[in-house]
Amino acid sequence: MFVADLHNDVVQRAMIGEDITQRTDVGHSDLVRLRESCIDLEILVVWASKTPPEGSAFVIANAMYDAIEALATKNDFLTIPKTLNDITISKKNNQLSIPIAMEGGEALENSLEKLHHFIERGVFYLGPTWNYSLDWVSSGYDEVHNKKNIKHFGLSKFGQEVIHTCNDNGVMIDVSHVGEKSFWDIAAISKKPFIASHSSVYKLCTHFRNLKDDQILEIKKSQGLIGLNPYPFFIDSSFKKKEREFLKQFKNELDQITHKQPNPTASWIAKQHYLQKKLEDIVPLLDIFIDHIEYIIKLIGVDYVGIGSDYDGLDCLPQGWKDCIDHIKIAEALESRGYSVEDIEKVMGRNILRVLDLVAN
Repeated sequence: MFVADLHNDVVQRAMIGEDITQRTDVGHSDLVRLRESCIDLEILVVWASKTPPEGSAFVIANAMYDAIEALATKNDFLTIPKTLNDITISKKNNQLSIPIAMEGGEALENSLEKLHHFIERGVFYLGPTWNYSLDWVSSGYDEVHNKKNIKHFGLSKFGQEVIHTCNDNGVMIDVSHVGEKSFWDIAAISKKPFIASHSSVYKLCTHFRNLKDDQILEIKKSQGLIGLNPYPFFIDSSFKKKEREFLKQFKNELDQITHKQPNPTASWIAKQHYLQKKLEDIVPLLDIFIDHIEYIIKLIGVDYVGIGSDYDGLDCLPQGWKDCIDHIKIAEALESRGYSVEDIEKVMGRNILRVLDLVAN
């Protein structure tokens, strides 16, 4: 079975000094655990969404690229594929493919030249926004919660050029974080399949990061793919209140962590590590996540479903799902619901290969 995970944020941990080449007892992944897992392709995300004082988003994103490439250079079981054929070869050689994607277009700095720079570096997919809107595209968070931060509602003319450039150069567009207006603007002009790398179902959990039924249908129309995200906030509407009440007992500890860390990213990661085991008692069952997978299968068919774990980009996973080694439990849960081997293999990874072939050609 070929297994693909569409979204992993572990590079952030490497950038604050953690050694992810060694087995760690925090977070959801490192190179040791990924190698031991069932995963063949793990998309690592470059995220430079808030420019720190020490440099521009373009510089930070390139530093993250450099860090990932250094990992592949020093570890011969890793490859950074640029093409579908590269992925096929890596699988045959029992290597872990770690393509590089971008979450948020800050690093483009409103420049098509800089977009071409990342295309030359092999960017696998581009998510136009993270939670913050840019000059040329509005985010899901801002469209729902912070409209005053929106500089252009939906895609601007430059934003359209970004989408066309990605289409013309075999780069997938990821709509997971964009706003609804931006989503429909992208859908209207994209000539290639587009994906949602790490989102779930709005009908089952009304969170702005999730996809409404008409969006799910539109992704099918584009021949794209939805990577279901297991984050409890995105799969269980009751979890937000549970967590808020639960965390009150740790307020002092969390405040101390914030004060000790040098920057917001380090603070967020430290809090994530601190809370990871504590939240295990209140997270939803894995079956709740499988309900989201099954909902989309019933709505648009099994050919458009994948997994975007968001490992190391969240502080907790469903019950019994500790880290990437437990990724195989998704397949086991689908099997227990009566899905065929062929359909399970599609969800676990084969579907993204179909999309890559369409985008490249």
